[in-house]
Amino acid sequence: MKKTMGLISLALLMSGCSNTSANDEKLLVSAASSLTDVMKEMELQFHEIEPNIELTFNYGSSSKLRSQIEQGAPADLFLSASEIDMELLESQQLIDVDSIKPFAENQLVLASLEEFPETTDFQELVLNTDEKIAIGEPDSVPLGAYSKKALENENLWDSLSNRLIYAKDARQVVTYVESGNAELGIIYSSDAVISREISGTLEVPGQTDPIIYPGAVVTDSENQSAATAFLEFVTSSKGQAILKEYGFMPIAGETP
Repeated sequence: MKKTMGLISLALLMSGCSNTSANDEKLLVSAASSLTDVMKEMELQFHEIEPNIELTFNYGSSSKLRSQIEQGAPADLFLSASEIDMELLESQQLIDVDSIKPFAENQLVLASLEEFPETTDFQELVLNTDEKIAIGEPDSVPLGAYSKKALENENLWDSLSNRLIYAKDARQVVTYVESGNAELGIIYSSDAVISREISGTLEVPGQTDPIIYPGAVVTDSENQSAATAFLEFVTSSKGQAILKEYGFMPIAGETP
């Protein structure tokens, strides 16, 4: 009899544990690869406020993530490094238009393992060397598209095209520079801030438009309240302070 009661008690305990776990919300966030490090810190601090929301991240180029959402891949929240990719999803009604919020800005820098002299001129540097330059793939990676446009604005694209190494996303560009597979790379300033290997950065001229990161809830998400909660945290003063710590800039006209 005691053994039976013990088994019943154990079953009730297990049932209680199962119900607690079932109450947790699982949130899948598709995020631009340049957000990888800052999102780890964001997750830790968000969990202190919302301990019952479990975050899982899917990182990649914004264009690749957008394509995945278009093809029906599961996602609750899209954090993009590209307004264009967000607008494409909006045109297909695949994201909640009312939820779209810009949450950060970034800028392009030329990166190197060695420091640049203070008097270094960008054009002179890239034209008077045979060194390879890593950039994102222009047709599929927002960083690559931004880089190509900036170089074209400076009439440098054709001159440098045979020395460019293309990467699948922003993080791979950083890896190419850090590993020495490319002596130079055009990366986001936020990635330069967190890199332990990169010592030299030089602002890339020709960037005429701001690089804005928008976020939005995916229309088919079954966890829209949790997705909204996390996006609100990212855009809150606390979330903005974390982004600033990792080298991102607040949206123009806003302060973290």
